[in-house]
Amino acid sequence: MADDGQVIRGINWRQAFPFTHIFRSFRIAIHLSKLILGLALFLTVYLGGSILDGIWPVHARGVGGEVEQYEQIALYAAPGPFSAWRDQTNRDLDDQYAALLTQYNIDQPQEGQSPDDAHQKLLDDAHNRRHISDIEQAIIDERNKDVSQIESDYQKEISSGDNGAAENTAAPNPLAPAPDANNPLAAPAIATPAPPGEQANLDAARQRDLAIANTYDQAWQEYQSVEMFKGVGLFKMFYQYETQQITRIARAAVRNDWLSRTGVLTYLYNFFAIGPVWLIWEHTIFAVLFIIIFLFAWSLFGGAISRIAAVHVAREEKISVRQAMNFAVGKMLSFASAPVIPLLIVLVIGLIVSAVALIGNIPELGPIVIGALFALALLAGFVITLVLLGTAGGFNLMYPTIAVEGSDSFDAISRSFSYVYARPWRMLFYTAVAVVYGAVTYLFVHMFIWMMLVITHHFVGIGLFVNASDKRDLLQVMWPSPNYIGRLTYPINVLALNGGEKIGAYLIKFWVMLLVSFLAAFTISLYFSANTIIYFLMRNEVDATELDDVYIEQADDELEPIVPGTTVVTTTTVTVEAVPTTPPPEAPPA
Repeated sequence: MADDGQVIRGINWRQAFPFTHIFRSFRIAIHLSKLILGLALFLTVYLGGSILDGIWPVHARGVGGEVEQYEQIALYAAPGPFSAWRDQTNRDLDDQYAALLTQYNIDQPQEGQSPDDAHQKLLDDAHNRRHISDIEQAIIDERNKDVSQIESDYQKEISSGDNGAAENTAAPNPLAPAPDANNPLAAPAIATPAPPGEQANLDAARQRDLAIANTYDQAWQEYQSVEMFKGVGLFKMFYQYETQQITRIARAAVRNDWLSRTGVLTYLYNFFAIGPVWLIWEHTIFAVLFIIIFLFAWSLFGGAISRIAAVHVAREEKISVRQAMNFAVGKMLSFASAPVIPLLIVLVIGLIVSAVALIGNIPELGPIVIGALFALALLAGFVITLVLLGTAGGFNLMYPTIAVEGSDSFDAISRSFSYVYARPWRMLFYTAVAVVYGAVTYLFVHMFIWMMLVITHHFVGIGLFVNASDKRDLLQVMWPSPNYIGRLTYPINVLALNGGEKIGAYLIKFWVMLLVSFLAAFTISLYFSANTIIYFLMRNEVDATELDDVYIEQADDELEPIVPGTTVVTTTTVTVEAVPTTPPPEAPPA
């Protein structure tokens, strides 16, 4: 008998290749509820860090290029300790600031004051960055003086008469292109040239505008250099470095560069090790306060995003922001303590080893005791290494564990460690897929926002055609054109704007930065969404739990389907008594 043929009518790709579930993370991440929560998380951290920058003392702030120098020393063994470099940089800044005080005649010796006392006062004022506002006002006054001189020279030039018109009566430009009669867009030929005097006045006006613009540019550069002496905010420096690493990770992942000096792993190391370690080690008090703010925002809003993503992934349904926030508030302690407990374990074990090592300072007997107990120190190091590796590999699974299972921090630590050590290569593969896919979607959203800004700038510029005080286009001064794709943020040249123009420029920047903040909100939402999917996949692989198994609270009984027409199925427990049944009669033989 011939074998019955079987026809493959379709392939369930997600069942055959489970990692393709990760490709759902973009669709899950762009939902408005998750974006709003991601934006709230980002703004909370950003505003908290900016407030810390504002209240932090000038001497405790950072210097330009500090994190990059720390990176060079940590990664590439640059010569000299970091503290020596920073001290030398601060001394150089003191000398430069003292030169500015002398240049603008701000810190002059008082009558009867000895030269040594005057010099010491100058150094003290420079070290404490006094009279910064006086220097800035002096820069503005000098600029106004130069602009007035330029205007005066221009008025004298245009009132002097012909301005040499007789020499320009018959001087055609040999470099001017000939008119093209076949080109409909070509400028028409001018039968009668402009009067020589009028042309000279136009040339003088152009020279005046160019000189004023250059004067404003020079004053703005000096003004920004003075701002540098105030010190760079630690959060601002940390934020700029970390966002730079995210962009570099995305670009390196897209070009499939993983192991080189400019590859994904290098930038991942910079993101998780260089930036945070620099902040914690070099600015400990600031780091502690910032970590408290960050942990609060990450636990509250990140936990809410994870909860929405968990229900979305498992049941293709969504819960409201209010329900997600209620869940996050109820699990706040678990979300906050899950990543902290392993680090506390490491710290406690390390302190115990260090305390026992104090015995080694006892002459003669101490080294013998240390040698005898050294096996215990190695055992402690083994435990610390396991905890650190488990935390590094399972950190991304801790919040999804609490959101999916409705459990506590200890269950989150236990499951994340178990899944990482049970299937380390599977976990690494899923993470790599999420990084590549996340890089592509991040660059797409980045390009989308950039196109919005370019198009908006173009059409607004058509209608706004007046000039600012520096004779440049007003819109270009209020909002510099995002003329290349990497430029989303920008400074405002406040010296070229009057009162109303400054207000308008800051309002424009508010809306532009709010739009750009959605890129950060999307990145945060994508992070939690992708890791929630990875948690479902790892749980299915290790524990054989179905992907649609998710903890549902009693308050979550009103779920809205994501796809129209999806039926929400609620399960209830019903007790049914067993009733004897009669089997159906057998069918007659064919």
